[in-house]
Amino acid sequence: MKYYVVCNWKMSPTVFVKAKGLLASYNKFAGKGKKERARNIAELVVCAPFLYMQMVRDFRTRAIGLGAQDVFWRDKGPYTGQVSAKMLSEFGTEYVLVGHSELRYLGDSDKIVIAKIRETLKMDMTPIVCVGYRNYLKETRNVISNFSADEVNRMIFAYEPLEAVGAGRPISSEKVGHVVRSIKGMIFRRFRKKYLLGMVGLGGSTVQVPKPPILYGGDVTTENFKEYLEISELSGFVIGRESMKPESVEKIVRKIESY
Repeated sequence: MKYYVVCNWKMSPTVFVKAKGLLASYNKFAGKGKKERARNIAELVVCAPFLYMQMVRDFRTRAIGLGAQDVFWRDKGPYTGQVSAKMLSEFGTEYVLVGHSELRYLGDSDKIVIAKIRETLKMDMTPIVCVGYRNYLKETRNVISNFSADEVNRMIFAYEPLEAVGAGRPISSEKVGHVVRSIKGMIFRRFRKKYLLGMVGLGGSTVQVPKPPILYGGDVTTENFKEYLEISELSGFVIGRESMKPESVEKIVRKIESY
């Protein structure tokens, strides 16, 4: 099974030399496991601040995916300080965080989130769609109702409850499991009818019901991540504060590979 470990550095480290040192520590263990004996694959993704992305791109090992923390919802125009999906794509970016609660707090509406996802997909990057700012079901429904089954299949969803992000109050594994199953169920119900109609030649889509990976992010640490691994439907983590500790990231990656 493929898992994702997405390291969201947010606005850290505040000094470039420390950021370079952090990446060097990641490089020491990324992709160095005994893959032939690993039960699972852990895809390590670094979402660094924009100013550090070139350093990550140029000095990462091939086992580390390049991610961005945000993207603008227009492809061009007089938008001071913004970075378009085309710019990110040409730079070599593979993943983009979209809809993070900290950006929703700053003004990203559902409409803007949809536009950002659309721009990301248009440039063949993978949007990591965060839900849980207010109502994870409503936010998920808003996304899947605006995209095709094929497009949803190219996404990664991340449950990031507002009350847990950076608050030191992780959500119980029981609740996370319930949320993950609820999201999967909503996606299944949304596309099942179209798929069945397509199968019998009555219109609809012949594309199978999408099964995008679903991650959890909300104060994930080395002390609690094992509980979440017991959730069979979960496909990994988005790690914030703990990503500043390379030894913690390595521990999580190694456990996933041997789980």
